[in-house]
Formats: sequence, structure tokens, C-alpha cells
Amino acid sequence: MKLGRWDLGTWAAYGIALVATLISLFPLYWLFVISTKTPREAFETPPKLLYIPDFSKYIEVWTTGDFAASYLNSIQVVALGVLLTLVVATPAAYAIIRFKVRGVRYLRFWLLVAYTTPEFLFVIPMYVAYMQLGLYDTVAGLAIIYQVFAIPFAVWLIQSFLGEVPRELGDSARVDGAGELQTLLKVYLPLAAPGIAATAILVGINMWNEVTIALSLTFDNARTVQIAVAGYRGYAAMRWQEMAAAAVMAVLPMIVFAGIAQRYIVKGLTFGAVK
Repeated sequence: MKLGRWDLGTWAAYGIALVATLISLFPLYWLFVISTKTPREAFETPPKLLYIPDFSKYIEVWTTGDFAASYLNSIQVVALGVLLTLVVATPAAYAIIRFKVRGVRYLRFWLLVAYTTPEFLFVIPMYVAYMQLGLYDTVAGLAIIYQVFAIPFAVWLIQSFLGEVPRELGDSARVDGAGELQTLLKVYLPLAAPGIAATAILVGINMWNEVTIALSLTFDNARTVQIAVAGYRGYAAMRWQEMAAAAVMAVLPMIVFAGIAQRYIVKGLTFGAVK
């Protein structure tokens, strides 16, 4: 059935996509509304849709307390964590697709199991080890423990991206005298760069949003932004406006980063889909 330029199915698809988008954006919108209203306006019924925004809570959150320090901690943890992940996962993924590793099917299954294992299972043994090694409540310690779930996930993705590179190109480079490291760096990485960029983005987002491990292995010096947001929940009262403002600022970098890098995500996740 035709309705104008589009048929009924096309209109239905766009309608469903629009509804899904509005549903996913509404929590962010409501966070912003709460953060820019007075306490009385934020919870009045029915809510006012037209009001004068008050951004004082954003200034208060950023200039008082330790939110800014926690923000910097998260940036450092994600930067170091993603770097460590790519340095370890990329050669490992290359070895899987390049060499005939015995039991590679079981290895890939184990990587999936390791990634899906609940994070809290690692907290207790790592807490004891970190206290003994002096890594408790440090940025480096948090970035290292994140490798437990980041490396299996990254290897799983990167090996599929590297596997899409024509094997003949690597063979030609080796015939010309290139070693395995040179082949990886000069042949595979440039061609699989979109996929590796997509992996780095997804790993970084997971690390930025992680709470369980950060809550257990940090106290004050390496506390992340997600823990700082939860800190506005007091014993006697909830500081709703401050918490909402902090949550908006915690989410904003991921939205901006994903928006800038979305072409890499789309290109990477569809890499090799069309020959």
C-alpha cells in the first residue's frame, strides 16, 4: 500500500525507529531537566515543560568536591586501559588468524566465556593481591584489572577484522622479506584500522561506564567519575540536582566521542561484510 512516496512498511519502520530513539533519549532529557530546575520545580506535579534553566548546579559540581579529580581519573584510566588492551589484543588476534593454533575453536570459546564472566568474581582475589602489590586505589591498578574483560572482548573483535584482510597480501609482504611484526604493522593494521578503531571505542565506553570493579578497588585517589556521581546519594537525603548534573557531564563525553567517531564504528562493524 502506497502512502505518498513511501509504502506502509517504510513508514512503519521509520515510526518504530523514531519511537525507539525518543525512548532512549528521554532519560537523558529528564536528567537535564532535573539538573536545571530548582528542587521544588523538579518534583512538582504536573511538571512544567517551559521553565528558565538554572545551570548553577553544573558550576557547583565542577568547582566543589572531588568530581573534577574523579573525571580526570576516568580519562586516565580509559586512555591507559585502551592502550594496554590494543597492545596485547592486537598481536594475540594476529597470532590466532596467522598461525595454526591448536584448539583455536576452544580458545575462541574461552575468550567469550572470560568476557561474560561476572566482574565481581575477580574483585575479592584481586583486592588481596592489589593491597600486597600497592596497586589498590591507583589509576594504573584499575586500568590493569580492566584487562580481564577488555582483552577477551578486543581479541574476539580484532581477530575477525584481521581475518578479513586478504591473506595473499601478508604472504606477499613475507616473500619480500618482511617479518611477522612488519607484516602486522604495515599490512594488516592499515587495512583493519576502522575495525580496530571501533574496538577501541567500544572498549573505552565499557571502561568509562564500569562501576563494580572501580567501587571495590578504589577509595579516594583513583575514584572514577561513575563513583563520584553515586557519591551525591547521602545517608539522609538525595542531592538530586547535583547528581543529575554530574550524571549529564559523565555521559556527555561518550556521546560526543561516539558522535565524532561513529563513522569508524559503522565502518569497523561492517568491515568485510561486502566483498
